[in-house]
Amino acid sequence: MAELATMKPKEFRDIVRAGKFADEAAKKMLWPCQGYAQTNLAIVPEEHAFEFLLFCNRNPRPCPVLDVTDPGDPHPKLMAPEADLRTDVARYRVFKHGELIDEPTDIIKYWKNDLVCFLLGCSRTFTQALHAANISWRRYSAYRTTIPCIPAGRFHGHMVVTVRAFYNAHDAVRAVQISSRHLLMHGPPIHIGDSADIGIKDLSKPDPLFSSGTATEPPKPGEVVMSWGCGVTPETVAMESKVPLMITHSPGHMFMTDKQVEELAIL
Repeated sequence: MAELATMKPKEFRDIVRAGKFADEAAKKMLWPCQGYAQTNLAIVPEEHAFEFLLFCNRNPRPCPVLDVTDPGDPHPKLMAPEADLRTDVARYRVFKHGELIDEPTDIIKYWKNDLVCFLLGCSRTFTQALHAANISWRRYSAYRTTIPCIPAGRFHGHMVVTVRAFYNAHDAVRAVQISSRHLLMHGPPIHIGDSADIGIKDLSKPDPLFSSGTATEPPKPGEVVMSWGCGVTPETVAMESKVPLMITHSPGHMFMTDKQVEELAIL
């Protein structure tokens, strides 16, 4: 799968659409199309779309909006106009009334002409910039926190974060500087220091619903632990709000856009 790294977004989406990008590839954290932006996905019915857009606008750190489709249109005109959001994500999650009912590889059977798709920024985009700056860290997983999101209409819930431990203060400062240029990809960290302060009691025991990290040992002396808003927050919102329907990507199976990382950075 090494060729994935140099693949163009459309080529990769064709592989996904054909069902050839296995879960195992996502679990191994293989990053296709390096240099291109990936996004999170949330889909809601048109009657709830304004409230969800308002929720995202009030909570831009976990849910920065990159693109919103017209009702019934699965093609994201700004991020990848030739893509089809019904088929071009390797695995989806379907929530009904707060319950996860399915994790299909396409959502053709769930698609209706009133559905509105939201593409939300993803930290996999700014971490490519961190790698380019020769910054090293250990990635933990995604965790549900005790930080409440600002509600909007029927949408409410607690923020999910991704946690990284940086080996020294210099790398941590550089990570803050670089991620701050990527406000559309969650921006700077929302918390620095002991993750217990935001309700994460044990980094070695992530929520299995969101688990996609690699590090399991506790942070080492001198390491700087930082937490960023995470685009799977809509999943906790779906569960806590018990909205009639929300469809998301499955963690680790993001949507690949046609935009390069630096196209979406603050100049």
